[in-house]
Amino acid sequence: MRAQLQTNRDEERAWLLAAAAGDRLAFGRLYGRLRPLVERWVRLVVVDPWQSEEVVQDVFLEVWQIAGRYDPRHSAVAWIRTIAQRRAIDRVRSSEADRQRDLRIGARHLELVDHASLERAEGVLDRAALRDAVRSLPDRQREAVVLRHLAELSGPELADRLGVPLGTAKSRARDGVSALRRSLAHRAGPPR
Repeated sequence: MRAQLQTNRDEERAWLLAAAAGDRLAFGRLYGRLRPLVERWVRLVVVDPWQSEEVVQDVFLEVWQIAGRYDPRHSAVAWIRTIAQRRAIDRVRSSEADRQRDLRIGARHLELVDHASLERAEGVLDRAALRDAVRSLPDRQREAVVLRHLAELSGPELADRLGVPLGTAKSRARDGVSALRRSLAHRAGPPR
């Protein structure tokens, strides 16, 4: 058992060093062996499965990009674990900052807008004003808002349809909804 563990460590070290030299096959082997471990480490910190998946991809992208900085005197697994933990903590901090920003601008959750709120808003707002506000959005935001809220696509479906990362798709839709709120509030004038 101990010999197998040492063999695995030696292989991982060799694969990482080969990846540093640009060997994609070695990197693929390293990825195949360590991805389940990285997923577990990341999920301990990042609860959301979609964000966890993004972080895992970010970890391996970073490993590929900075493999030349790896010091072979140390464990390849420990080096990658450090990257994974840092990336996961950064994602949690970023998500919390986004959530705080959303709270400041009136959103209650990281999710963009719940459908009940949209239905209430549609009942209150003038449809022509809403239509004009949607038309005034930049193309990327308009497309994201329409697909997310009218076509009712989930975050991953939206990202797939737009051909962008999940975080980008969510940001476009969230920023579009925020712009709609501002536009509609501006059209309604100051509160009485």
